[in-house]
Amino acid sequence: MLTNDISWKNQAYPSRIMGKVALQMEDEQLAGAAFNRGMELDRKNPDLWVNIARFRARSGDQAGATNAIDEAVKLDPANIHALQYRGELLRFQFGLGAALPWFEHALQIDPNDVPVLTEYAATLGDMGRMTDMLVVARKIIALDGTNSRAFFMQTVLAARAGKYGLARRLMQQTEGAIENVPAVLLVEGIIEHGEGNHNAAVEKFRRLVSIQPNNRQAQNLLARSLYLAGSAIDVIDVLKPQVNHSGAAPYALWLAGRALEAIDERGQAAGVMNRAAIHDLGKESAFVEVVPLSVLRAEVQRNTNDARVVIPYIRALYIAGDYNAAFAEAKRLQQGNPGASAAHILVADVAATMGNYDEALDALAQTRSIRFSEPVLLRLVGVLRAKVEMQRAVKVLALYLNYNPSNIAGLRWMAYAHLEAESWAVAAPILEKLRKRIGDNDALIMAGLTQAYTGLGQTEKAIAAGRVAYRVQPSSPVVSHLYGLALMADDERKKDGISLLKKAVAIMPKNPV
Repeated sequence: MLTNDISWKNQAYPSRIMGKVALQMEDEQLAGAAFNRGMELDRKNPDLWVNIARFRARSGDQAGATNAIDEAVKLDPANIHALQYRGELLRFQFGLGAALPWFEHALQIDPNDVPVLTEYAATLGDMGRMTDMLVVARKIIALDGTNSRAFFMQTVLAARAGKYGLARRLMQQTEGAIENVPAVLLVEGIIEHGEGNHNAAVEKFRRLVSIQPNNRQAQNLLARSLYLAGSAIDVIDVLKPQVNHSGAAPYALWLAGRALEAIDERGQAAGVMNRAAIHDLGKESAFVEVVPLSVLRAEVQRNTNDARVVIPYIRALYIAGDYNAAFAEAKRLQQGNPGASAAHILVADVAATMGNYDEALDALAQTRSIRFSEPVLLRLVGVLRAKVEMQRAVKVLALYLNYNPSNIAGLRWMAYAHLEAESWAVAAPILEKLRKRIGDNDALIMAGLTQAYTGLGQTEKAIAAGRVAYRVQPSSPVVSHLYGLALMADDERKKDGISLLKKAVAIMPKNPV
């Protein structure tokens, strides 16, 4: 790998450079060998450990990446690159708020370091601190007038404010440097959609879905743009995989129903719309079948320890209902890849389906220590609720929201938990925060507000929220029930309330509530 005319004591640096080049060339085997050589020659080099951390993270070994970056910071607590990447890993591992102190510490050492400023600004923006993000983005542009990410941050802010013309002009300042980045395609699609250019929006969202085929938000946005562009049959093709499996978004079900109506498939449309009405979304899991089981089994027999082959095989076993085999394979994968969060998630999903909640919690605890992401949060909450351990679920939610205060899924579940506990005064502000973020078109959020304000005795607010929820989803038994209770609290509208309660019972006669 290294030429013999380089002296032994000087071989550490070229080993590190070789590893970085190999990583850029996506040659993981060569990169691993180069970095291992570098460690043999110079274990005291913090920059080498930063490179190793990036290599391990890219290879899926999140725990190994954390150990490597900790070593870099230990060797040189003032190393800007080490502090920056420690922040990036903590953002990935626990959430946005966990990263800020590391970026801020690095900026105390060098206030004008553009890469650190860029990560800092992006994190502030993701946390919803848009004013602070804008200040930092402007500083970045003052230091580097061609910084595409800083211009993109300003683009996001303009698009969120509905200033699509300004957003387009700011996006043009990036000069295509970040054209194929998923987040950029998302915002460009939103700009086109906001200006009514539905065919152009389709092109952006279609590219996004091609890069991230499992991104359901992207699927829904593409489907909506196709629907508005008059391509109902294409809407069905885009949404079919989501609608036919568990975890479909209510909006996806509603949009698929509308598209089926548009092509005169009214029977199928009614079934899909009914699922949306009774919130029969299913439970989202890590399992989506892509390739036939027999093909995957043959691949695993040839590549027994290749996680890229074993994971689809586990998914196929799960879809086929062979949970014991899926669990055995998932455990084997987990034991061989203790630093990979995906391996633990697979074990958790199979175990939860089998009703083995303790095994699922153990696997989720392991992945949580590696990466406490939204999917991990939702699985933890789901398993704890299945065990009727509501207080533990609330503690997990509180910890996650401490680092991710603007996360919609976390806030939603925290609000539901307080509604169940009849903590109306706590639930109402959370739901109002969500309403401000996502608008009035989420029937369950508006129904939750109806319930909270009814509990607080604020009948007019409850009825107003219930009216909005009922307008959005009049066939929902949950909405009819909670809106009916709100109307029952008003002596002059009790008759209307009774009618809605009867309707809820008629839609879902076996529901004891």
